Amino acid sequence: MEHKLLNRAAMRIMVIKGNCSLKRLARSSRAPMEQNAALLKKIIRANKNTEFGRAHHFSEIRSIEDFRKNVPISVYEDYAPYLERMKNGEKNILTSSKVLGFSRTSGSSGVPKYIPATSASLKAYVRYTWTRALALGAQEMKRQGKRYRPGRGVFLSPATNETLPNGMLCSNIAEIGARQYGRFYPYILTLPTGRLFDVHDGDYIYCICRWALADPDVTFFFSVFFSLNVIQLAYLKKNWQMIVDDIEKGEISPCVELKPEVRADLIKRIRPMPERAKYLRAQFEQGFDETLFKRIWPNLAVICSIGNASFQSAAEYVRSLAQGIPFDFSIYGASEGLVAAVPQLETTDMQLLTDSCFYEFIRSGNDGGTALTLDQLQVGEKYEILITTQAGLYRYHLKDVLEVRGFCGACPLISFVYRKGQLFNIAGEKFSEEDARTTIDMFGKAHGVTIDNWYFYQDESVHPNRYSLVVESDADIDWDACIDELEDYMGQCNKRYVGQREKSFIDRLIVQKQAPGTHAAWAERCVSLGASAGQVKPVHSLDTPEKREFFLSRIQ
Repeated sequence: MEHKLLNRAAMRIMVIKGNCSLKRLARSSRAPMEQNAALLKKIIRANKNTEFGRAHHFSEIRSIEDFRKNVPISVYEDYAPYLERMKNGEKNILTSSKVLGFSRTSGSSGVPKYIPATSASLKAYVRYTWTRALALGAQEMKRQGKRYRPGRGVFLSPATNETLPNGMLCSNIAEIGARQYGRFYPYILTLPTGRLFDVHDGDYIYCICRWALADPDVTFFFSVFFSLNVIQLAYLKKNWQMIVDDIEKGEISPCVELKPEVRADLIKRIRPMPERAKYLRAQFEQGFDETLFKRIWPNLAVICSIGNASFQSAAEYVRSLAQGIPFDFSIYGASEGLVAAVPQLETTDMQLLTDSCFYEFIRSGNDGGTALTLDQLQVGEKYEILITTQAGLYRYHLKDVLEVRGFCGACPLISFVYRKGQLFNIAGEKFSEEDARTTIDMFGKAHGVTIDNWYFYQDESVHPNRYSLVVESDADIDWDACIDELEDYMGQCNKRYVGQREKSFIDRLIVQKQAPGTHAAWAERCVSLGASAGQVKPVHSLDTPEKREFFLSRIQ
């Protein structure tokens, strides 16, 4: 009873904090440029005596124009020498703030990059992720006239609990941000201890599913990407009988791989739950249909995960099991910094977070063009984004292309379109990942199938060059017979493709089959090189030599 009271109190506090974050978002929409400019001044002032600040004359910067004159646009490689020294414990290099850890990102080829995290940079993640989602979920229940019953949440992203040689935390940004809640874990998440389940513990997916199923009062689900939900739902569909049996008996099946010390610790914290097991068994035997989530967790108020275009099919699959539960499409950002968050449920249009980073924008396709501030953006235009963070990155080129979808007050609402470099351009057609993804979606809808594992690459073995679509799919489709149809969809998405095909500047598309398990093997490779499972994104173009070698060698 005491544990439940503490749980309810903790969750009510989280909702209150979330409401404060939503009010903060609303306030920032009234004068976003002023707030963003003030943040830049704060960053410059705080770091003027760092090594980077002295080298770039921060003490002389009085305006955004001064900042641009003194500080060039940068990429990760510009910071690598500084970051190596910071990883070794040197201070006051890029930032005057204490570095709390390094976010290790997968990078474009699976080779990790190391991004510093400070208290100020993490504050945005704490402010605009869980608490914001919980507040939106509670508001929606109130709007529907339902009572909000605060319960714990399920955190689907695993931890790595790794450190640098000097003992400093080195993980993914989701874990580093989540650790701000560490001592409260058992009261806000379906965790038995004050630590997240770890990929190195063994079968962490079993642990996440088992403790989530054991708690009937779950209020929210959170994962970094919806693809994680799909992976774990596939595991649950295959193993629910074993998990339910373990819940019934208060055991952990011998076939579950866990470190002995982890197993022993978890066994001490569980007890037989025959009534819960009986209920769960009846629900699973009823089937994996659109009511599954609501039947297992009647109080589930919101499902929160990044659901931009790259993860649309994964989000749709989760929705097929979660009828009536609102989706929070979460945030847009990177390990380098949090950029935007959705201000309401069921939309992927995200409001820029003017208190997180300072932003500049360059019109897409206008390399070398003038950098713009957020008050100069126009609806419908696409831009590349530069961020200046509170952890030591200045005018950092994220290489993402965003589209301005509208405005909330005076603050732009943006949507991720594609990552620069993932652009196909044989003859000036500039066929983007967005075009490719829409082509696949149109084809899938026409044939009543979902195709998750696919990519395009430029085939240079023929002249003129052509596009090759490589699919890893069990769908019973005669791909060669569908080439004209696919090219028609490509042309609908990109009119320039049609023109260049008609001029014979591009040869006819070919479709090839990928060996089964290739995309899963790539994900495993990235994890083995230090990426976290939550950071491995779907591969839709071969934009690095490593990807080309890996995937092209596995074409059937």
